[in-house]
Amino acid sequence: MARRSERFSGRDAGRRLAPNGREADDSHAADDDRRVAADGGPEDDLAELEGNALAEKTAEIIDWIRPQANALLLAAAGAVLATAAWILVSSQQEATRAQSWEAYLAGLTTGQSAAFDEVIRRYPDTPAASWSQLVLADMALTEASDLAFSDKERAMPRLQAAAGLYSAILGSKPVGMLAERATFGLAKAREGLGQLEEARLGYEAVSREFAGGPMARMAAEHAVELGRESTRQWYDWFAAQSIKPPAAKQPEAGLTTPEAGTTPAEPAATPAATQE
Repeated sequence: MARRSERFSGRDAGRRLAPNGREADDSHAADDDRRVAADGGPEDDLAELEGNALAEKTAEIIDWIRPQANALLLAAAGAVLATAAWILVSSQQEATRAQSWEAYLAGLTTGQSAAFDEVIRRYPDTPAASWSQLVLADMALTEASDLAFSDKERAMPRLQAAAGLYSAILGSKPVGMLAERATFGLAKAREGLGQLEEARLGYEAVSREFAGGPMARMAAEHAVELGRESTRQWYDWFAAQSIKPPAAKQPEAGLTTPEAGTTPAEPAATPAATQE
């Protein structure tokens, strides 16, 4: 028994003290693992390299931005100001547009030409101003048509004024109904001025370019009428006429007419009537 006990005791002592035994190897392996854990593995080395590269790149960007900082700030400020200015201008334009239409509608209510002149003066280059020009042109054309068979000398300047207004509207390249009415009005003004070929071409343009419009059929009929020789002969005859308003009738000698706005006095009562 004593010998077996010594055998086991020697085995345990050899296991603990063997310099190259398994127990010693396990101890060295554990120490290596702890050193590796402390130093970091390949993944940690890669992360460190990437972090260093990112830091270097960031530093380069900062070094590049620093001299450009003022310019970049000015550019950013300019962009902000430009945006704010655009918003302000847009809002002002909307307000101006609304005010121009209000003034135009007020002019339609009164029917006074001065109201449309004011719209054109205060709100130039707006749709309301163009429509105000159209109203003034239509008014001049209507007045000229009324004077054509009573006072031809006064009718001609009104026809010329109407033609000028219609031409100004068309010079702004309008579209839709405004363009249709201006083209038709200009053709009619030229017809009154005796410019028959220009008028015929204008009527044809209305019937062709605004075929679905309300004036297309009338324009087509006018174009056909102006193409007839009999129509041209009539206009030649009319151009040769001197149409003036009738001269005021002169009162007969010894007679006086009461002033305008006064009522003649009643005759004095007769003596017979007084006695009664």
